[in-house]
Amino acid sequence: MEDIKAKIEAILFCLPQGISTRALAQKLDLGSAGKVKAAINSLQKEYEQRNAGLVIVEEAGFWKFKVPDEFLNLIKEAAEPEFEKAVLETLAYIAYRRGSRQCDVVRVRSNKAYNHIKELREKGFLTAEKSGLSKFLRPTKKFYEYFKLKPGQKLKLPDEVN
Repeated sequence: MEDIKAKIEAILFCLPQGISTRALAQKLDLGSAGKVKAAINSLQKEYEQRNAGLVIVEEAGFWKFKVPDEFLNLIKEAAEPEFEKAVLETLAYIAYRRGSRQCDVVRVRSNKAYNHIKELREKGFLTAEKSGLSKFLRPTKKFYEYFKLKPGQKLKLPDEVN
């Protein structure tokens, strides 16, 4: 059982979005999801007993590591955002339009958008294809997975913008 628990920890550590019990059983090459469930329950108890800085939780059918609520303020300062606010705004503009010509993005977001677009493409959040004298930018599958959206899903505007 200890071997299974160590493998589960490694998988959960590498998958911040989480993983289902069935998928864990498949990755561990176990025929029974029951063994996985028992190992996860045992791990949960171990983390709780030692008041660990992480807990294992199940959210919407997916197991994942999470920081306990009492430590959220502590880590808030230590955790760095993956994107600067301006880069996220550029990405949001492109995603809201479900794709846009690069020249239109630059017109709306300023010439700094060229660097934003470059960063977003390097991180795999945008694709670019030639479109006349410009490029047409589209959100990738990684974008939709990262922000937990369905591909092609229309983004909603915040209430204060409507």
